[in-house]
Amino acid sequence: MKRFTVKAWVIYFLFCLVTNLSLAGAADWRSLSPKEKDKIQRNYQRWEKLPPQDKEHLREEWDRWQRLPQDERDRLRQRYDDQRRRRND
Repeated sequence: MKRFTVKAWVIYFLFCLVTNLSLAGAADWRSLSPKEKDKIQRNYQRWEKLPPQDKEHLREEWDRWQRLPQDERDRLRQRYDDQRRRRND
């Protein structure tokens, strides 16, 4: 279970990172709020500080995530959201 949780966090981090970086295109960047821009910059700085082997591991996890069928990704997202809600309650 702990291994799944770690992988879920890694996948979530990658998902957020890639999503945020893709939003940071020149045209989109101007339309983002200061809070969104700050989040993207912090995620990018964290990425830049990672050692190469960690970056490679995260890329591999991201590739695995991308190969999952959409229904499986949706199921995992829902499971993650449910766990996060339970922890915050």
